[in-house]
Amino acid sequence: MKNPSFWLLAAALLAGPMSAQGWDNGAPAIEKQVPVRPPSGGHVAGRFDSYTFTMSWEPAFCEGKPSVHECETMTSDRFDATHLALHGLWPDQDGDASHSYGYCGVSASDQSRDKAPTWCSLREPSYSDATHAALLTVMPGVDSCLDHHEWTKHGSCSGLTADQYFAAAAALVQQVAASSFGQYLAAHAGQTVAAADAVAAFEQDFGAGSGSKLVMNCASVRGSSALLEVRLHLPTALRPAPELKAMLLSTGDRGNCPSSFVLDPAPSR
Repeated sequence: MKNPSFWLLAAALLAGPMSAQGWDNGAPAIEKQVPVRPPSGGHVAGRFDSYTFTMSWEPAFCEGKPSVHECETMTSDRFDATHLALHGLWPDQDGDASHSYGYCGVSASDQSRDKAPTWCSLREPSYSDATHAALLTVMPGVDSCLDHHEWTKHGSCSGLTADQYFAAAAALVQQVAASSFGQYLAAHAGQTVAAADAVAAFEQDFGAGSGSKLVMNCASVRGSSALLEVRLHLPTALRPAPELKAMLLSTGDRGNCPSSFVLDPAPSR
């Protein structure tokens, strides 16, 4: 039986390389946030001070959610078996640790359906075929309509269109995957690694001291501490993904991973 602390953390964290045309240089720069519609029982789009960019290590997530479709179908050669996958890009306000800033212009009925959750009953976000193809790779949770939830609760507050929002988020996942940090994780999937080595890999591309801006959270999997998610904090004005180094913000959150942890392997099928 899994350690109870895993189930609690996994529940708290999940409310859970491509060549598509136009992705090589990342998403276009977004210079300012513009409210897209008036609020209805939520907050006002565009009025936030940072993003929390959250990626999941899916094999560890699937230890606690084995019956969701993306976990049932995971194979060792799938992108998310060895790379961090997109969870969300969350507009935040300073001091809002619970990420309650959300549901901008979203009806009370949609908020209720989202919190149930009955995510697939929510309207599908409107994005391009290229963005959808990208998400199918970097965001396996689309199989469980995670994109519907992320747009309803978080994307609605970004001041962006759904296509801008998800294209930017997917490009950022790709940038992390291509970095020395992403390559280090991929090369050591299924192994126990030292947190200091993961931080050193991160700093190779993102600069000396940038490891203090890297948040790694772990959970107990079969009695061992395993990487569950990685968080980065970014400014409201997103730059193209290749400029991720310049976007990293300092945070007081140091994560909870110990000095060494497991990169849980994907199931063999």
